[in-house]
Formats: sequence, C-alpha cells, structure tokens
Amino acid sequence: MPIRLMNSADIPAVLRIQGELAFQDWNERQYEIEIKAPYTYAVVYENDGDIIGYAVFHLLGADSELLSIAVRNSAQHSGIGGKLLQAGLSQLDLEKTDCCFLEVRETNLKARRFYEKHGFTLFGIRKKYYADGENAALYRTEKRSDIDPSRKGV
Repeated sequence: MPIRLMNSADIPAVLRIQGELAFQDWNERQYEIEIKAPYTYAVVYENDGDIIGYAVFHLLGADSELLSIAVRNSAQHSGIGGKLLQAGLSQLDLEKTDCCFLEVRETNLKARRFYEKHGFTLFGIRKKYYADGENAALYRTEKRSDIDPSRKGV
C-alpha cells in the first residue's frame, strides 16, 4: 500500500508539497515535533519513492482533528486525497471517538467541496481566524463509519 507513516526523511518532500500549494507555513521543526507526538497520526502517500501527498491528524480521545492534508497539484483528482483522509479516519476508535474536526479558509471552495464529498458537514464559521483576517469554515464528521471509502476525491 502506498500510504505509510510519515518519518523525518519525508519532511523535505512534505515541505515542497506545502510550498507548491502555498496554504500553510509549517517548518521542518514543527513537522518533527508532530511526527514524534504520541497523539499525532501523520501519513504520506508514496509512489516509487516519490512523496505525492500527506495528512496529519491529532487523535485526541473523544475528538480528533485533521490538521493538514495535501496532494501535489499534478496528482490531484486521482483519489489520493480521499485515501489519505480515509487512512486517518480509519485510526479513530468508534468506541472513543465521536467526531473529527477541521477548519479551512472560508473562500477555499475546492477544499470545502472535497471535505463535504467525504462526509464532513459545516457546523460554524470562525470570524477573522486567519492572520490575514479571513474567516475559517468549521467542519466535522460524526463517525468514520459515515465515510464511504469507495468515494473518489482529490
């Protein structure tokens, strides 16, 4: 399977993807901290040694959060994003986890459609959440069983 846990050697490729998409500004140290944290589930999608996408989740007891998910522009609309999302959601324990949350820029309609396609529902707007004053759209999915792994996404 091309999805595996992220390790330190993957960080330069993850940073390149992040830079290509220009949506986040995590640095190498932040990724190092995340992949070592016991509550983080970070995965990459690798094809022939090439990192094509990644996702970072916090698994926090009853509530979990998708912190970041990205797929290189050249590989979008191939289902990789959906597979990365499903990989993280599959780690949720239905006995302990009720929701997975995320926030996304209100104007990022492409990402919002992706999340909605994969079972997330809008539950609020956080005004002026981002440094530039843009609002965040708040999403959640109730249970991983609500996510249909056969859906194709970004």
